[in-house]
Amino acid sequence: MTDKRERILNAAEALIAHYGFQGMSMQLVARQADVATGTIYRYFKDKESLLRCVHEERLQEVSVALLAGLDSGPPSYQQFRTLWLNCIRYLLDNPDCLMYRVQYEASPLFNREEEKQMDERYFKPVFEFFERGREAGIFRNIPAELLGFLALENLMLLTQKHTKGCIRLEESLYDELIDAAWNAILKR
Repeated sequence: MTDKRERILNAAEALIAHYGFQGMSMQLVARQADVATGTIYRYFKDKESLLRCVHEERLQEVSVALLAGLDSGPPSYQQFRTLWLNCIRYLLDNPDCLMYRVQYEASPLFNREEEKQMDERYFKPVFEFFERGREAGIFRNIPAELLGFLALENLMLLTQKHTKGCIRLEESLYDELIDAAWNAILKR
């Protein structure tokens, strides 16, 4: 990826994360990315294609981060711990990504069918992890997607609250939080 293209993506993401869709224009993106407005159109057809690209590339980036160190073996507490830690670290290190996602999902650009396809493309190994655990009788007998939400989606809200200063997430709490998330999905 070219440096200019990445700067444009980062600028669009940051502007939307902090000011919403109405607070983002191609001129502001250009100014923040330190490129001419016309340069943006060398990489993206229009504002919508830029925003869709930010969304998809960030999903891909999140997927790579989540799956780091995870194997396709039987689900275990240690694998779950790796997945959970990967998730919280990515979210804490990339708060604009999370805020962008919230804005994107509330926008007219959000398309449930497209989102489902991207989830399948980028997060299939995560869903398979939960499905294997369900099939093995380790996890509750609910759909893998819901197991993933119970175990990981709450991290988006927690990190958002942390970023806004409402709560303090410290590593000393991680073991208890991981244990709580693990217990939420365990079959009893």
